[in-house]
Parts: sequence; C-alpha cells; structure tokens
Amino acid sequence: MLRHLIMIGIAMLAMLTAPDARADYWTSHADITCSRSGNVALIRFGGAEDEEPIKFRRLPVAIDGGLSRSKPSGRTDCSLPNGWHLRLRNGDRQSFAYGMGGADPPAFFSLWINQRKVFSAKEWKPGYGDDDKPWITALVVRPDRLTWCRAPYDISTEGPQRCVTERFRLDAKYRVDTVEYPPNGRKWNTGTLLASRVSAPEGFCSRYIRTMRAPMLDGVAFDFALFGHEKAPFTWNIPFRDVPNSDIRQAEVEIAPGMRRTILLKHGTNHFFDGDVVVVLPPGTATIALIPQMEFPDTGPDTFSLVPERGWTLLLGGRPGIYPKVSPRYVHFLPERIAGRLYFLAGPTNARNMPTALLIGLNPLGGARVMCRIQRIEPHY
Repeated sequence: MLRHLIMIGIAMLAMLTAPDARADYWTSHADITCSRSGNVALIRFGGAEDEEPIKFRRLPVAIDGGLSRSKPSGRTDCSLPNGWHLRLRNGDRQSFAYGMGGADPPAFFSLWINQRKVFSAKEWKPGYGDDDKPWITALVVRPDRLTWCRAPYDISTEGPQRCVTERFRLDAKYRVDTVEYPPNGRKWNTGTLLASRVSAPEGFCSRYIRTMRAPMLDGVAFDFALFGHEKAPFTWNIPFRDVPNSDIRQAEVEIAPGMRRTILLKHGTNHFFDGDVVVVLPPGTATIALIPQMEFPDTGPDTFSLVPERGWTLLLGGRPGIYPKVSPRYVHFLPERIAGRLYFLAGPTNARNMPTALLIGLNPLGGARVMCRIQRIEPHY
C-alpha cells in the first residue's frame, strides 16, 4: 500500500505546473485591509513564486481609495469605522496526481461581515486546467456596493483588469454563521479528530484516536495513516504477492489469533480507479476464477460483478454503511493491526466526502462492520 507516494508526486507535479512554469512552485494568498478613515475594505488575491514575496495587483485609486498600494497585510480580520467586522478565509481545492491540471487546483475564499456569511467557498482562481477563465484579483467592499476586479489567468502584478460594481446590502438574507461564531463561544480547533462509536466496544474508538494523535515522523500523524504510511500507528504491511496476468495481489494472513484467511486486493491510483477493493476468503478458496470478476467494466464503471458468497467479506466503497454515495472506484482501504486483529481504515479519495474515515472490523464468519466513524475538523468555509 504505497498511497503515500501519491502525495509526494502531487507536490513535485505542483512545482512544475503552475501557474507559471518558470517557478518551481506557486502558492495562493489572500489578505484583507480596512481603511481607517473611510468605510472601504480591500480583499486582494494573488500568490508567491518559490520563496519570493507575495504579489497582488494594484487597483486605480478611484476604486479602492489607494488601499492596494499598501504592503500585504497578512491579516484575515479587520474592522471599518462604521463598526463592521470582516473576516476572510482563503483555501485551495484538493490536488490530484492525475487529470488535466490536477496539481493546480482552484483557489477560493469565504467572507463574513458582522458574523454573517456573505460568500462561501467562492472561487477566485481557476484551476484543473481551466486556464481560459479569468481570476478575481480583488474585491472592494463598501456598505452599499461591491466592486469585483478580474484579470486573465496569470500571476503578474501588471496588465489589464476589469472592475465591475454591484449593489450590496447587509440584510437579513445573510444569516449569522453559528459554526464560525458559535453562541457559546466554544469552537473545535481545525485538525481535531473526533470519533463516534458505531459497533465498537465502549472506549475503543477514543483509545484509537488517542493513539493516532500521538506525535510521530516529526509531527505527521493521522493524515499519513490515511495514506498507508509504514510508520503510522497500527499500520500492517501485509506481504502481498502479485497474481500472474492481473493487477490483483494476494496474501494469506492471520486476521485474528488462530484464524487465517486469503485476501485479494485490487489497488489503483489513477484517474479511472483511485481506490481499493478487498476480498477476504476462507483459506483454500480457489481464487483464479474470481480475478476476472474484480474488474470495473467500461460500460458500467461503478458496477462490480463479484458477488460474495457465505463466509466471504467484500470491502468496497459505494455500499450501505461504507460511503454509499461515493463511487466504489474512489474509496481506499488501509490494513491495520490492532490487538492482533485485522482492521481496515477506509477513506475517500476526495477529501470533500465525509466522514474523514471509517474504521472497519471483520466478522469471523464473513462480512464486515463499521467500528468507528472518524471526523477531522476541517477549516470552515
């Protein structure tokens, strides 16, 4: 299970793919500046090549009152003289190691004014190969209007840009965001791991999460567990061997003390199939006839013809209880050993699918059960 190598590939690919091929890598940035003398706020969008300073485009003074001539503020919150408090959050979509522009994802932002969410994950930089679409270089906020400025897809600080103004009123249609501003003032920190028990014994899931939070690899923990890193807690490097003339791998392992099973694994990391299929069989089961049934046909790419018999276990996404709304081609299953037993940590390829992970246990007589549902607190947009 070398899925963690994907992330290395993504990082290397991102360095080569833009937005400017001359740079080794480029990072998106956004900041906010409020005028001290007038009710005008400037939100700027841009980026930085390598370790160079962040670059934002300047706007005409008539549009932003000269705010864009100031240095990047590095701020996400500011206040206007009229009492408005603004909060900005910038983010990037997930990178992929395949697909057109997969390593150059779109960038987006969210904006709150007086605790009311005005924009949620609105795209400002195109990505995934959509280079013909202009990006937003700035948003100027005034109590009665918004001014959007756009420019061609590039990272220069000069050149033409078009600014359009629209009416704006902070009225009741913009509701207070109780997730960003909880009434009791208590808010989970980004990155917090929460585990809810499904069928596990009392305390099992909390102990699992505590171990997953333990420092390792200079601070890398649960994220690497989702990519099958060999040093992540509970990782089980099963000694699979290749099945001739197929992309299937096979192993015989002890899934629990004194209980041996045959495991077939189909693993993919490409655009069509970025996931896993796991079949757990009683020892001695003839596997050759099963290999052709472990394919995703072109005519129905989300169908799977293998029907498990009694005593078998099929782990596949898109099934009841295991990411039912996600294509079976895009869920990974990472083997883990806990107290001498085999479990699988399931996670969707697309991080936008929830929950973050499922810990799945095997039933001795066949079948599987979700032990824990695991959610990592992500940045709120």
